[in-house]
Parts: sequence; C-alpha cells; structure tokens
Amino acid sequence: MPVVTGIDILDIQGYVFASNRLRDVLAASWMVDHVVKREADSLLQWGMTADHVLLAAGGNAIVEFASLDEARTWTQRYTRWLQDEAPGLEVVVAHRPYVGRSLAWGLRALAVDLARAKLERSPGASQLGLSVTAACSVTGLPATSLDPHEHVPISRHIERLRRNDVQRRAKERWNGFLPEKLERAGGWSADFPLELDMMGRSRDETSLLGIVHLDGNGVGRAITAWLNHCLGEEVDDQRVRVEYHEWSRAIDDLGARVLRTMVQRVASCIVKEENDHGEERCVVRGTPYELGFPLRDSRDDKIRKTAGHTVFLPLRPILLGGDDLTFVCDGRITLDLAAAALREFEAHQIPHLGEGGGDRTLTACAGAALVKAHAPFHQACDLAERLCTSAKRARRDENERRQVDTGCWLDWHVGSTRPAEAIEDLRRREYQDENLTMRPYPLVEFRGREQSWAWLETELVGPGRTRETAERGFRGAACWAGSRGRVKRLGSLVPDGSDGIQRQVEAWNAIEDEDGVQLPAGLAAGGFIGCRTPLLDAIELLDLHVRLEPDPSEADCAADAPVPEEAAR
Repeated sequence: MPVVTGIDILDIQGYVFASNRLRDVLAASWMVDHVVKREADSLLQWGMTADHVLLAAGGNAIVEFASLDEARTWTQRYTRWLQDEAPGLEVVVAHRPYVGRSLAWGLRALAVDLARAKLERSPGASQLGLSVTAACSVTGLPATSLDPHEHVPISRHIERLRRNDVQRRAKERWNGFLPEKLERAGGWSADFPLELDMMGRSRDETSLLGIVHLDGNGVGRAITAWLNHCLGEEVDDQRVRVEYHEWSRAIDDLGARVLRTMVQRVASCIVKEENDHGEERCVVRGTPYELGFPLRDSRDDKIRKTAGHTVFLPLRPILLGGDDLTFVCDGRITLDLAAAALREFEAHQIPHLGEGGGDRTLTACAGAALVKAHAPFHQACDLAERLCTSAKRARRDENERRQVDTGCWLDWHVGSTRPAEAIEDLRRREYQDENLTMRPYPLVEFRGREQSWAWLETELVGPGRTRETAERGFRGAACWAGSRGRVKRLGSLVPDGSDGIQRQVEAWNAIEDEDGVQLPAGLAAGGFIGCRTPLLDAIELLDLHVRLEPDPSEADCAADAPVPEEAAR
C-alpha cells in the first residue's frame, strides 16, 4: 500500500527570529533548512533514499513509502531526532495512502490532510518552568545552561543554535553566493556580515536597516492546477515523480538566482576610495552619487579583527526556501534590491506549472520594513511580512477588477509601528486612510495605471534613466533639486489637499523669474491622482533611496542627467 508523507514546519518566523542577535537568527535559519534537506544527516536516514524524497525545501518535505507501517516507523525516528537536533521547532506530519489511486491523487489529498492537521493540532501546553528559577535571557523560556562566553542563562533552543558546529555551518551555507572578487575594489574580497552594526550603516547619522520579505504569487494554486492536469490526463506515476522533481528544483533554483542577482548588483557598485585620512575604504556608489556610503571591513570587526582586505556587504540573506526569501540590508538600498529581486523572479519560467502542463513564469510580491538599526528584529520582520501581504491583497484586487495579471507588487514603510498593527490601521493613522499615499505600487505599469514603482523611482523621485525623464523628478528638475526648503514646504502642504498645493504652486510661480515651478513627473497642479497622491511617497525617499546601477549603460544615462547644485558643491 504506497503512502506519501508530508512534513510541514510550523511558525518558521517565530523560531528564526526568537532572538534579536543576528548570529542566532542565521543559525536558526540554517536549522530550518537543515532538517528538511536531502542530506545524509537530515532526511536521508533510517533507510530513506534520495529517489523517495519528492520535495525538500522551504520548511516542507514530501517522501514516499511502500507501506503505512514503514511511514510511521520512519516518522517516529525522524520526529525524535528533530526534537534533539532542533529543540523548539514544531512540525505537523500527515500520511496519505493511495492504494488503487494515482500518485497525483495522493499528493492532492495530502495537501488537504496537512492543512487539516495544522488546524486540528492541540497547541503545546508544557509546564517546563514550574521548578525553574532562571529564565533564558533571549527567549524567556526556562534556562537549561549558561552561555559559555556571556555567562547568561539560555534555553536549550539557544544553546543548540550557539554550538560551534551549527554557527560554522550556518555561515558556510551562504558562501556560494559571494562574488569571487570585487571588480571595482582593487582585488578586495567580500563577505556577509555577522552583526547588524557591520551592515554599512553610517555613524553619527540616522541609520536605517531594511528587512525585506518576498513571496511568490499563486504558487499553491499553480501546483493544484498541475495536479488536476495530471489527474485529468491520467499521467502515470513515474512521470508525476519526474515532473514534481523538476518544478520543485526549478523553484529552488529560482530563489538562489534571485539572491545571486542581488549580491552581484551590490558588488558591482562597490568601489575603492580614500577617505580624508588617506585610508583606503570601499564605498557603495549609485544614483544619486552623494548618497553613497562607506562599508565596514575586516579592520572594523572587533571580534575577528584582521589586517586582511575583506569588505562586508551591506546585505545579509536570512531565509531562502523556494519562492520565499527574507533578507536584511542597509536601508538606503532596500527598495532597489527589493525591486531587483522582483524583476529577477519573473524573468525565469518554471516547468510544468503553466496551463496544460506547460512552462509558466511566476510573479511575486515584496514587503520592505525600514527601521532603526536596533529596533526589535522580530517586530521588523513581522512588519515586512504584513507589508508583503498588503501588496498581495492590492494585486489580487487589481487583478479581479481589471481582469488582467498585474505582475509583481512592492509595499514599504519607513519607521517603527505598533506591535501587530494592521497595515490598514497604520495607513489610516499616518496617511489619512491611504489618501496621502499610493502604496503599494506595481513594479511596472499596466493597463489603466501608469503609477508604478518604475515611474515613482525614475520620473517622480528621479533622475530618470533617459534624457527625456532626467529633468522631471525631484532630483532632476531645476526648481526642486536646488531648493530643499521648497520640497519640505510641499510635503507639509500635502495633508491640506490639492487646493492647498495648487495655491502654493501659483504663489511660487508669481515670484519665479525663470521657467516657473511645476510638479514633477507631469503631475497636475494639485498633485493628486483621483483621491490619492504619490508626493509623500517620493519625498520620503529623497534622502534615503539609492538606485544601484550595475549596468554601465544605465550609469552612462544617469551621468547625462543634470547634477543638482548641492551635489556639485
């Protein structure tokens, strides 16, 4: 009696971000990936072979067995091993026999079984702390030991993550994504930072970190449609196995390609310069040039201080599993990297998940939380996930209203929020029920809406990549680029509505001697598009957003744009 068994890890975000220490977060992220890997010390134990593992990624696994007894025996050993290997990590397991049925039917039924198991499970109500007087300094759970370096009480969960072998393997996991060398940095090598303070943030300034959560759109529905196609066409089990392996590996490869693209995009904009003291430093340069920032290197690392020439990238991947990606980076490049990730995500096709079993291009949505460097990490990640959900909801509404796929969407927020505050409540409180913002934005324009992220970044914020758009944005138009006071005044008038903005523009034009004052990107005099305006969205990004230009042709176009007087000085 053939059986398919599904393993689904619960509350991955809560497990990974239980600590505010980046090293613990990275170790927990590695652990989630490790326990469902096709490796000899993970799934391939107790007689399991690689050809019986149909899926192993993103905190999920699906394995095949010849009988229900074999499935239960293996699961008992696996869950016992899991309790020792990753204490605190919870899973649900479901078995689905499909004797007399096809493998496609079994996989479809298994998805329902897993969903039901997650809803019906009894939450743990252990009483671990009744006889314990010390609490873990990180999680608040009962402490079982002392940290050997900091000598503070820690729980079994944190003790496991801080073991030397786990820390080492967690760091090595990402080494394959590092560039071999930095082409424009004179032979310096690159590494991912192990501390948030090494992320590139500038001292003596208001430094922000960006946490981005990216998730694919409709992947579950695409898999269900593929299974229905297999059932309708009566596809044999061996072909189902082959196609399952192919599309699951393609989705895994897609996530890796997205991350590799972001790393290369950052690396291509790192140049070596000398500071005021004649010391060589690596600096990130983009558009605008003056918002570039220096990076930390191995000489700044107090724990591993060396004389080598290794620069720490202002980017650190946290979670990577299939169509799900979470990373943290310097706040100034957050939105550029989020948009680049979305563009790369929809640039590759996934086999068998299209109509009729053909190839299909997937889209994704991203949420970016830009918060102060030492804000609670788990709250910032939760905000990024809720912003991603907000983008997905806006995309779904537009798709239904316009009967067209509107592609990838991006949402963001600058600053901290109240814990667990809904995005709708946040916008209602800060932006007058969303009237003063047009977020979330589609990545590119579609029929009926020109106001996309590409439009906001190049035409409204500016400078544009072409000669026609170079002088239209806040950073390119002469009437705005040379007068920061005028920009601030405009921002203060946005809550008054279009009439107040229009009166102020008329007043400026009455005293302007040259070409006059016009709102950027061809906006009407009132600055509103319907009942909403993108002006505050753009003004918030003026001193924050850096557009990375890895392509030399793009850099040449940007170089043709007029340089603001402040930058020239």
